[in-house]
Amino acid sequence: MSTDEAVKAAAEPAAEGTEKISILSFNDFHGALSEEYAGTLFSHTVEGYRTAFETANGEGSTLLTSAGDLIGASASVSNVQADEPTLEIMNQLGLAVSAAGNHEFDKGLDDLTGRVADIADFNFLAANFVDPETKEPVITDHEIFEVDGVDVAVIGAVPNNLYATTTGSGLQGNEVIDLVEAVNGVAEEIEAAGTADVIVATYHDGASGNGDLATEVENSAVFDSIVNGTDESVDVIFNGHTHQTYNYETTAGETERPVVQAGQSGNLLATVELTIDSETKEVVDYSSDLVERTPTPMTGAGDDATFDPTAMDALVADSTETVQAIYETEQAAVAEFDELKNTVIGEMDSSITTDYQTRIEESGAWRAGGTRRQESTLGNWAANALKDRISLSNPEVDLGVTNSGGLRAELLHDRLTDGGKFPNKAADMVGKVSLGEILDLAPFGNTLTYFDIPGSSLKQVLEENWQEGNKTLHLGWSEELTWTYDESRPQDDKVTGIWISGEPVSMDEMYTIGTLSFLADDSWVGTENSAPDGYEGFAIGQENKVDLGIMDNQAFQEYVQAETAAAGDIRPDFAKKAVEVKGATGTAAPGAQLSLTLENLEMDSDGAGDATSVSVAFQPAEGEAVEVGTVDVAADGESADLSTLQAPETTGVGELVMTVAYDDAYESTTEVRSALTIGTDVPKDFTDNQPGSVYYAPVRWMQAADVTTGYTDGTYRKAAEITRGESVAFLQRYLAPDYTTDPAEAVFPDVPAGAPHFTPIAWAADDSDGANGAGPVSEGYADGTFRPGQDVTRAEFVTFLYRAADPEGFTAPEVSVFPDVPSSGSYYEAISWAAAEGLVNGYHGGEYRPYDPISRGEVAKVMHQYDLTDID
Repeated sequence: MSTDEAVKAAAEPAAEGTEKISILSFNDFHGALSEEYAGTLFSHTVEGYRTAFETANGEGSTLLTSAGDLIGASASVSNVQADEPTLEIMNQLGLAVSAAGNHEFDKGLDDLTGRVADIADFNFLAANFVDPETKEPVITDHEIFEVDGVDVAVIGAVPNNLYATTTGSGLQGNEVIDLVEAVNGVAEEIEAAGTADVIVATYHDGASGNGDLATEVENSAVFDSIVNGTDESVDVIFNGHTHQTYNYETTAGETERPVVQAGQSGNLLATVELTIDSETKEVVDYSSDLVERTPTPMTGAGDDATFDPTAMDALVADSTETVQAIYETEQAAVAEFDELKNTVIGEMDSSITTDYQTRIEESGAWRAGGTRRQESTLGNWAANALKDRISLSNPEVDLGVTNSGGLRAELLHDRLTDGGKFPNKAADMVGKVSLGEILDLAPFGNTLTYFDIPGSSLKQVLEENWQEGNKTLHLGWSEELTWTYDESRPQDDKVTGIWISGEPVSMDEMYTIGTLSFLADDSWVGTENSAPDGYEGFAIGQENKVDLGIMDNQAFQEYVQAETAAAGDIRPDFAKKAVEVKGATGTAAPGAQLSLTLENLEMDSDGAGDATSVSVAFQPAEGEAVEVGTVDVAADGESADLSTLQAPETTGVGELVMTVAYDDAYESTTEVRSALTIGTDVPKDFTDNQPGSVYYAPVRWMQAADVTTGYTDGTYRKAAEITRGESVAFLQRYLAPDYTTDPAEAVFPDVPAGAPHFTPIAWAADDSDGANGAGPVSEGYADGTFRPGQDVTRAEFVTFLYRAADPEGFTAPEVSVFPDVPSSGSYYEAISWAAAEGLVNGYHGGEYRPYDPISRGEVAKVMHQYDLTDID
């Protein structure tokens, strides 16, 4: 709804016997003041609607509220002035109250309750931010307002993951309890005391999208709880934090109520008009809407359209005194910022960005940090800057690191970010880096921090880029770090190698990490709170933490200045820190084909070129590197198959060092490493298991683990079906290679002493302590036979493995993951376990086919996956 439409609708008076009040809300304003006076335009929207509504329904019949993140992570005009202009404007606009959002705490609790509270004429509310001992709210939990004779209570709540979304140390050890439970507790007290006619819950959290209500409730447990768990006494629910736009009609018991979120940065105003019974003061009806902010006055059309200051002046002159006063405040703030923002602090040769264009292609809108799941030149540049500045205090720092979500703007050569609008820079600013751009990039006020963690924790951090098997985040790292991974490996074991300045990382050695106070925070440890962005590894084994107290944007400013002075400019580095390596076996015979493939070779940052070739050398632990050869990269530039190359004749322990060349403006290169031992005692690949073929890596692992030597003709026969005897032989050689039994004591009549696989089958039937798990792997058939030559089925094999592994604490789900594996079946628990651990995944149609024979290749894959998973 446009502002004009909203004003017209607001002019409708209440029916006889009723009265109307309107509760207004906006969220995630983030200090959205600008040179086009977005703050004034938002106030124009509020004033236009409010004037029309109060003219029709009585003075004081509206209440303006905020659902949090009013300040913090702010646009530069406000950020560089510590959000004071935003607070002053909200005072002028008559903001009555705001939920506390996560970013209200960016500068710490003391700043919120001290400096901010001294400026603001309104309170910030958080019912679920409590003292850990008394469980009493640390700041105000609710406030009651008289709105044209109706008592309205507003209850606020911070997100449950507050500690993960701000600098937790600034929260001073206070506790965050469940937001819905806390709001309900306050609502019940208000209801019992009869102190309010209307109750409003303003949650700084909400739906993860803006689809239909049922979908969003299903997609978010928090939103489900907000919609369906908030007490019936609550008449209106406002949301924030997720920057979504929605206006849902919901029902809780006998209460029909709206659940509304108004986008971000003041682009929308939520209005909830309540019809109140004049005698009982009960809500008898409501209507809710989202009002668009007054459009920015422009002159010209299309791409040539520009801001029209004359039209802006006229718009304000024709508005209320409140809007005029706010315009003066914002003009003064812009003038103050103008003195600072255009200060040139350095030169830029080319844009340094996230993968924001991929994000726009995927979702239609720019977002700070891009997709946040891929490596970028901006993330790595920021990490280099952090390490460089921290090194001035501690030259021993090993690595710099930053989180993608903290990169709030791109560094563009000829444009500005401006929240995804990307206006052109002034001609004299092209190729320049201004202070304003750096302030936009890093608005959170994080401080530079360093600490020590063991290599095992560094690996854990890298593993935590994946959650439940899916890549969700990617950290920016300084140039010293390189690492490899394999997406096909299970959760928590995808990282295959880590190097710092070319040296392998030792799991037991301590490394010094330089980063932001946000990622360094360990105040969540020992609580139910989340780690920052979910990266728990930074706090595991953390020692010697030092917070330098230097602001991140100050560090970035100094780095730009230093790099410009030393090299003439700042520029992107397209060398990747992380590359996927698939099919690496770690061993090869001299002259054998190499098996590995490199994937995900390119960045999606602006200016990134295509990978063109990979030059390979073998670097033995001692001695000179040996050139292996060069391969061209596939046309898509994302992968390189090295199977056309052969291992050199040089034997010993070492690494393959692979140099990827790119065709970008800087002719960048990426160095990828993979451990390799070349030896004459390394078995050659089976003739039917060559690099690049299906099941190559699992079968190669079976060879290296001495699980199989294949057939006498040099084949493995991956497609062949495997017998019951052969399958338990594989398991026994892997799980109990030292097992022995009395060769004269046959367990089954069809497996006499001296029969093929006699010992493995005896092991499978052995129920003695320590033989295998909690009992026998197989007791044979009811007639006492084992039937060693009979093909083993897919269900039987995973059941053998399940019994041998004897995993602790596994409980099969009530509902089967496969339609052809009923929960009542004898193999149900074993198949469910194998699926849960990622050992099996069924067929494309979703079925498991439990009674089909399993092939030798499939057995190798399941066992290899089990070995990678390291199941206890």
